Amino acid sequence: MKEITHLFQATNSKMIKGILDSGGVVIGAKAEGFTGVLLEDTEFAAELQRKVEATGAKGFISTDELPKYGISRDDKSIIEKEFEAGEKDTIIFVAAPKEEATKAMEVIEAEVEKKK
Repeated sequence: MKEITHLFQATNSKMIKGILDSGGVVIGAKAEGFTGVLLEDTEFAAELQRKVEATGAKGFISTDELPKYGISRDDKSIIEKEFEAGEKDTIIFVAAPKEEATKAMEVIEAEVEKKK
């Protein structure tokens, strides 16, 4: 898990920009061998969303769903490069106030580990 706010300083994503403008951060983690899991296992993704929301964060984004939300293909590549992701890896990240983003990512990492 690491903070990647710097990768979104010039983002076109209104959602992320709004969170950053209000003092929030973006924290992400690499889920090795997880490409497609969140898209294919909708029950797992929905449960993960509920657990993330319980931390106070509004949700998470994975590189599997990009480009979307104003995040471009180039942005996706930069994120993947930051985490040295392979083609079977997914980066999952949360934009929220720092404490909430950190708690949400702890939940995500634990749930991904259980799922592997």
